[in-house]
Parts: sequence; C-alpha cells; structure tokens
Amino acid sequence: MPEMVTTLLVLGQHAVTALLLLLQQPTLPAAYPRPGTTKMFENDRIIVWNISWLKQTYPLHRHPYDLVGVYYEPGDRMIVSTEGNRRPVSTKAGEIAFQRRGVTHIEEGASDPPLRAVFVEIKDEAPSGATETSADGFRPGTAKQLLDNERARAWEYIPNAGAPPHRHAFDAVVVGLKGNTPHVTFVKRGTMHADEDGGGDHTWVFEIK
Repeated sequence: MPEMVTTLLVLGQHAVTALLLLLQQPTLPAAYPRPGTTKMFENDRIIVWNISWLKQTYPLHRHPYDLVGVYYEPGDRMIVSTEGNRRPVSTKAGEIAFQRRGVTHIEEGASDPPLRAVFVEIKDEAPSGATETSADGFRPGTAKQLLDNERARAWEYIPNAGAPPHRHAFDAVVVGLKGNTPHVTFVKRGTMHADEDGGGDHTWVFEIK
C-alpha cells in the first residue's frame, strides 16, 4: 500500500484522479450515451451514434466495441490517458476514424463549435465471415476507398447517374451529410442497387466485415 501511495504522488494530480477512478469503478461506463450524443440506429451488429464533443470533461470510460466513422465538422478535444497524460487533438472534417475495443480514457471537448462525428460501433467480436467476389462492390470511379482493415472498409461515394448497379457483399452503413445534418441508412449484405441513398451533399459508406 505505501508503494501505491508513492506512485500516485509521483504521477501527479491527473494520474491520481484517473487511477482512483479505475480503483473505484472496476466496471467502467461505456463511451456512449453521454451528453452531446444521439443514437441514430441500432441492430444486432451495430450501433450508430451522432457525436458532439461538448466543452466539458467526460468521465473515465471504456470503449466496449471496435468503431469506425467520419468526423463531419472540425474541432478540438483533449484526451487524457489512465496515466494522466494529456494529449490535445485537432481534427479536420472528412477524417476517418477507426479504433479497437478496450480503449480507456477521459475526453474533454475543447472547441466552440464542437467537433462532430458519426461513429459506427461494431458489436461483433470478430468478422462475420462474409466473402465477396470480383463482381461485388463499387464500380471504378464511383467511390474512393479511405480505409480497409480486417473489421471495416470506408468509402467516399461519388455520385454518378450513369453508374451500373453494384452489390454489397457486406452489411453497410451509408452516412449522408446535408449541410451540417447527418443521416444514416443501413444496407443489408446482398443488396444490389445503382446508387447510394446518402441524402446529402457528401456521402460515406462503411462496410462492416
């Protein structure tokens, strides 16, 4: 016990706060819901959140799911680690986010207007096992790939009235931005259509593997 007290004093005030919270809360709250967030959609595989990082300090929390998404309005925030390290982060509109489950930290909104994003939390612990063929997916010139890993792919969709139909080999979330208001549509794997109904000025598609 004396060793723990000495360690806390050395780490400093922010680390003390974070570590005491860890000791007091063996089961930490999830990142969402919280002030500034709205649930946009949920099914057995995903939860979609519209998030604003308000100018306040959010409690120590743990992200229980892998997540992918897009920041649609720029802004700043402070991320505080469980060791008390403070890291300022400035994010531009259009940047893609991907984060593995289990991340534990404190976040503080630091700009006005706030940073805003649409995040898709992936409930599955592992990929679904769905596969695709060379005939699946977007046709050349209709989408720009922004991310590809074992859990998700992210695309910026390019509207093209003459584009041929394409098939979604994976479940997908379409995020459309009209002005500063996002809209989401869930597209079940196996769906074939000619256009993405983003309903906005910008459209991103997140394929959930």
